[in-house]
Amino acid sequence: MARTSRRRSVRLNGLNELEAEIMQIVWTTGRTTVRDVHERLLLKGYTPYTTVMAAMNNLTQKGILKQDKKDRAYSYKPTISNVQMANDIVDNVIDKILCGSASPIISHLLKLKSEDEVEVILELRNKLQSS
Repeated sequence: MARTSRRRSVRLNGLNELEAEIMQIVWTTGRTTVRDVHERLLLKGYTPYTTVMAAMNNLTQKGILKQDKKDRAYSYKPTISNVQMANDIVDNVIDKILCGSASPIISHLLKLKSEDEVEVILELRNKLQSS
C-alpha cells in the first residue's frame, strides 16, 4: 500500500552510516549544531568537521533535519522521529521490494527477537485486530 502523505518520506535506502550516527545524536539532543555533533563523533573516532557539516546539509536537503540560523551558527533539529523514520524505511521495503507483503519482515523479526519481544508483537497484533 503506497503512502499518500504530503511529507517527504525517507528514501528506500534510508541513511548511510554517518547520517545514522548523526541522527542518533540529533534525536537524543533535540536541537544541536554541527560543532556539537562533531565533538560527539570525535569520541568514536576522527571524522572531519567538513564531512559532518556536509552530511547534516544533506540530511536537511532530504527533509530529515530542519536548519535554523541562530546567532553565528546554524542549529539543526529533526523533522521526523526515529520511530517514524524506521516505519518509513520498512514501508518502502514492503512496497518496493516485497511487492506489498509484510510477511517476510514479520517472519524475520520473529526469528531474531526474544520471547518477551515476541509476546509484545503478539499483543500488538491482538490490539490491531480488535480495533
